Amino acid sequence: MTKQEYKALLRADYLRYSTDTSLIGRIKTKKMKPGYEWSCWYRKLCYQNSHKYLKPLAFFTRLKFHKVSVKYGIDIPSHIPQIGAGFLIEHFSCIVIHTDAVIGKNVTIHQGIVIGTNDKGVPVIEDDVNIGAGAAVIGPITVGKGAIIGANAVVTHDVPPNAIVAGNPAKVLRTR
Repeated sequence: MTKQEYKALLRADYLRYSTDTSLIGRIKTKKMKPGYEWSCWYRKLCYQNSHKYLKPLAFFTRLKFHKVSVKYGIDIPSHIPQIGAGFLIEHFSCIVIHTDAVIGKNVTIHQGIVIGTNDKGVPVIEDDVNIGAGAAVIGPITVGKGAIIGANAVVTHDVPPNAIVAGNPAKVLRTR
């Protein structure tokens, strides 16, 4: 990852949380939005791990990342390189994502979600997906671009693009 890519990822994440690009606005967003604080530490750790000469610093960044993760209840491993730009954690707490999961660009997640495996494979979340509070996405499935997963849905089958799914087990309610 180059420094330009790192900065572009941080900017894309920031613009999902706030449109105030002033220095005061950036400081307020970092301190008042726990999801953005987590994203900053995550992106920094990924950047440092991608450069051999920065790996010694990554140890200290990993400690801070772990502290922020525990503080906000976000269990997303630091070595997942497959989280796209514009990742938005709308509400923090009880968020668990499997190590091998792939998450696209501009994905929004809410509190209490699980993205995990059933020993057969892990989910692929495509771009512009919104995952509601308490939802579980389990197994080797693909959630299509622009899909919306309702609160407390349990998704165990592929979701077509631009679909709205809800329920346990999740069913397609309609396609936009």
